[in-house]
Order: sequence, then C-alpha cells, then structure tokens
Amino acid sequence: MSNKATRDHFGEYLIKLGEKHKNIFVTGCDLATATRSIDFKKKFPDRYVECGISEANAISISAGLFLEGFRPLLCSFGHFLTGKWLEIFQSVGLNNTGVVLVGTHAGLAIGKDGPTQMGLRDIGLMKMLPNLEIIHPIDKFETVSAMEYIATTNHPIYLRLCRQPVNEYHNSDYKFNSKKIDVLQNGNEYLVFGQGGTIDPIMLSAKRLEKEKNIKITVVNISSLPYDENSFKKVLKDHKKILVVEDHFNKGGIYEEIIKSLYKNKFITDIRHIAVNDYAQAADPNELYKSYKMDETSIFNTIYEWK
Repeated sequence: MSNKATRDHFGEYLIKLGEKHKNIFVTGCDLATATRSIDFKKKFPDRYVECGISEANAISISAGLFLEGFRPLLCSFGHFLTGKWLEIFQSVGLNNTGVVLVGTHAGLAIGKDGPTQMGLRDIGLMKMLPNLEIIHPIDKFETVSAMEYIATTNHPIYLRLCRQPVNEYHNSDYKFNSKKIDVLQNGNEYLVFGQGGTIDPIMLSAKRLEKEKNIKITVVNISSLPYDENSFKKVLKDHKKILVVEDHFNKGGIYEEIIKSLYKNKFITDIRHIAVNDYAQAADPNELYKSYKMDETSIFNTIYEWK
C-alpha cells in the first residue's frame, strides 16, 4: 500500500524526471508546496519559473517555453488552472503547444476550503479541447508511468492529481497505456467505472460485496480521455448494470462519455451515476464523500440494493 496522494508521487518523481529529461521545465503559481513541485524548484532553480498568483500569465509563459524547446509542466490547483480556460484555449489548444497542465486537488478532498478551490468542473472544461489529453492516475505506479509517457510526448495534456491518500492497485511492471481502458477487477453482472480518488472506495466496496454478499463486480479505471472505443467495448460483455462514480460535477465528466459510447455500441443497459449534483459544500472531506454517496458504504449499498 502506498498510502500517499498522487500529488505526492508526482512531486517525488518530478525530481527524477528532471534528471532524466533535461527539457523538463516547471512553472508555478505560488503553490509549489501544495502542488508538490517545491523540491524540483529547489533542485533545478534554472528550470523553474515562479509566476505568482497569475495562472493566465503562467499559461502564456509555458506556451512560450514549449516553443523554445522545453516540455513545460504548469502546476496549480485544478480549479484555478482550468478557470483560465480562454487562455488555455488560445495559447495551448489553438496553437497546439505541448504544455502539461498539472491540476492538483481534484474533487471534494480539499474539504473545508470549499467549492471556491475544489476541482469539480475541470474535466468538463478540458475535454472540450480537441487536441488535449486528460490523464488521471490512481496510484504511485500509474503516476510514475504516466509521467514518463508525458516526458516523451509533445502534445497538450491535463494531468489531474488528487489530494487524498490512495492505495496501490498496480505494480512496478505496470506501463501506462494512453487511451486504453484499465480493468482492475473482472466480475459478472455489475460494471463500475471510476477515476482517481474514487477508485479506492469502489475497490473497498468491491471486496466487501464479494466477501459478504458473494457479488463480484467489474471495476474499470478510466485514467485517460479520450479513451479507445475498442477497449471500452471489450469490457461491456454481458454486464446488465453499470455504475459511474466520479469526483466531479454530474455534468461534463466521464458519465457523458460513457453514455455516448454505450449509444455507439448499441448497448442498452441499466446505468446509474454518482457525482456532485450542486456547487458542493465546505466540510470535512469524509463527511462530503458520505453526503454525495461516494464513500465505500454508500457504493456498497448502491450496488447491493440495486434491483
């Protein structure tokens, strides 16, 4: 078990990434400690630009750095960063500059700081850009492998990272496979899709369901958008019920992509959705996840009581 957040794994491996790839450059927005880019800043001061509380300026600087031959990683809270959508559209998307937008504090986990800092709309905004890939790893090995992939590509990417600690579901042999569906567990009737921090409560509920109710569910980690439709189709099989759990607004996230895929594949099924259905609240993270039915017990009950 890693028991660390993906932002922590990101910060730890960022040093190694910088050592291996001399074109890696980091820009920050006065959040180096929170985004875990602080150690890179200390070790490679000549490859770090502190832009202050100015995401729009950092986006322009990062686009310029790419044009000068660097692979820039712009680090900020996902909520603040994607809030500068116009600048991302024009400087990154439209000009196809290979900026890696690193958005930390995805979802409800920032807790008492409230909806003004929660990354809950970011996937919806970023997936509108046709040449941008969204990557949302769940653990250490997926984060590290995804970072290596990022370092050897040059297209725009949004790397979405969590604040809460997560368990380890991959091993050191794991290789991030862009756009491929990542099946963590095979089951029978129920198919559950998750992302990032939602995988932990999904997998914990899956263990309980198998142990207590003899129900084995299929669990799929959607760590890359857009995903490959063929790999999506392969996991459908004979599943009668599909549950989508996402730490995001109930509009604009992966649920809409899954609905479109089901329609394309002429797959009619019973589908349910767990997500944030308002602007969210300021409270303890555990209480928030319970309130929005994203905790282990709520997911367990949703599946077991499904008729």
